[in-house]
Parts: sequence; C-alpha cells; structure tokens
Amino acid sequence: MKKISLGLLGAGEVAQLIHLPVLRQLQDRYDVVALYDPSPSVLSKVGMTWNIPRLYGDVEAFLADAGLDAVMILSPDQFHGTHARAALQAGRHVFLEKPACLTIADLDALIAAHRASPLVAMVAYMRCYAPAFTQGQKLLGQMDEIRYARVRDIICEGPWYFQNWSDVATPEDDIPTNILTAGRAARLADLKSVCGDEASPAILKAYEVLTGLGVHSLSALRVLLGAPRRVISAHVARGGLQINALLDHGDFITNYECVIDDVVRFDATIEVMSGREKLDIHYDTPYIRNLPGRTIFQQSTETDNTIQTFGPFYKDPFRVELEHFHDAVTNGIPVQTPLADATADLELCRHIIAAAQRSTP
Repeated sequence: MKKISLGLLGAGEVAQLIHLPVLRQLQDRYDVVALYDPSPSVLSKVGMTWNIPRLYGDVEAFLADAGLDAVMILSPDQFHGTHARAALQAGRHVFLEKPACLTIADLDALIAAHRASPLVAMVAYMRCYAPAFTQGQKLLGQMDEIRYARVRDIICEGPWYFQNWSDVATPEDDIPTNILTAGRAARLADLKSVCGDEASPAILKAYEVLTGLGVHSLSALRVLLGAPRRVISAHVARGGLQINALLDHGDFITNYECVIDDVVRFDATIEVMSGREKLDIHYDTPYIRNLPGRTIFQQSTETDNTIQTFGPFYKDPFRVELEHFHDAVTNGIPVQTPLADATADLELCRHIIAAAQRSTP
C-alpha cells in the first residue's frame, strides 16, 4: 500500500488528542514527517512525543518541505482558507479540519484555488464518516415520507474529558505577539463580516459555536436529508452558548438544539421521523478514543412495534475519514465531503444568526 508523507499544520489539542493517535494506527498508509506550530514549546513537546522528524516554526518553510505529499490543516479557523490555499499552491493535497472557513468569501477563494489544481482537498466532517451515520443512511431508504427531524448538540466541552486522562501540551507564553494579534484581528473581522459590525458579543459567540460545533451536525443533516430551504426562526441565549433554530425542509421541519454547559454528558443525536418509523443516530464525545456510536431504528404498525439497535460501532470516525482521504489521494476516488458542499453549511450558519438577530433582544 502506498504511503502518504503527511505534514500537520498546527499542533493543538485536536492534533494531539485525535489525529496523531489515529495516524499512528494508520502507519501502513501515512508517514507523519513534518509539523508546524507557532509555539516553540508545543512544537518541541509534540514533535518529541510523536517522533516527528522535521519541525517548523514558519509556515512557508513548512509548506516548502519537498518531502510532503499532503497537509492536514489544523490551524485556528480564521486561517483555514489562507493555509489551505497556500498548501494547494505548494502542490500539497489538503485535509481541512472543519469549519472549512469562517466566511463564504474566504471559502469561495479556496474553492477557486482548488478548481485550478489537480490536487485532492476534503473537509473533515467526521460525523459524516461515522459507521452509525452510514448505517442511518441505509435505513433512511426504508422510511416513508419524512415528517419531522430533530438535531441535538447538548454537550459538556472536551477539556472535562481529556484533562482526566491526557496531558495536552499548551503554549508557554511563547507564541510571537504579532501572530497572536493578527489572529485575533482576523477572527474578529471574519465574525463581524458575517454578523455585522454592531453584533452583540452573544451573537458573535453563537456564530463561533455554530461553525465550531454545530457545523458537524448541520453538515450531517444536509448529507442525510438535504439542505434546509430556509431558517424559520432562531434564538440565542446564555451568551451564545445556547442556540435553537427551526429549519424548513419543505415537507417537514427540523428542530436544531445546541447547549454547551457543565453537566457531563454528550448528546449529539440526529432523529428522523416518518409516520411509522423513527431513526436515531447517536454520537459520543470524540475526546475519548473509540467510544461507540449507535443507530436505533423503530418501526410501528397497528399491531406491532419493533426497535432495532445497530452497533455499538467501535470503529473511529476519524479513522474512517483518514482512510477515505488516503483512497482519494492514492486511488483517485471522489471525496465524500468536498469543499464546495461546505458552502451550504456556512450559508445555513449565517441564516441562523440572521434569524437570531431578528428575534433576540
């Protein structure tokens, strides 16, 4: 099997807790040969822990590494477009963590760069690769006309989970000030370009939550049932950490619920109902490796009621998507989560925010 020489652009918690452990399991497919991070302390610790031979504190030098076939973009969201375009221009295939970008304009520029290139680029919507999700896609074909859908992201944040079992290398106040300043300015500019210059802190935070967490579920909803036609209404509360939205799918409504708080549980679920069937797709926290997903399918008649559980599925969705990326690069298969499809997800996030601004004091 052909190996891909891979570089990671960013060595934060997602790299340390999720991608590097999975890449170690896939050593028959990947050689992790290079790492970039703006923090010298993080770069050194992560490079040493994972035996990565070439370490870079400069993005241009990292992308110029002649030994790279592909780059995993794990930098802060506001830099995704810039870094992915630079990687394509340097001749590297691109595995892009979600969200693809924070703004449609940035994503459009990235899509144009990709179309001018023969290289592979895919968005890492890992929930679309989860075995529980693909099982749900199969079962959806057995259902009658959809009458209602409900999507939930009711969670406790990742640090509660991983601080109990893992040490994550964090910057020792050694990221150059100009990089920090530029990053904060770029992020705020992106948020305000979508939400408006006068947007409240709660609205700005809600857009960060939607693009950082909600886009996982919203992209999976789109793949499963199609993009909503419009946002009927939306509301933001608790400083942007609670978001509710009603989405119009034409013949049915989807209710989206998002709550981030400190009760320790992870309820990330897609529920789809017809007249006599109900499909539930359940995800667990990604911050503990190989927790199982499951799919539950209920069928009711006038005289009978059956509930089938599929799973638990222990194969890690992150592993599935990296196997898929390898196949796309080495065998030329089309990617299942292309850059262009991410446009609909950013548009939906923007419309939810606009509806919330109309209804939230």
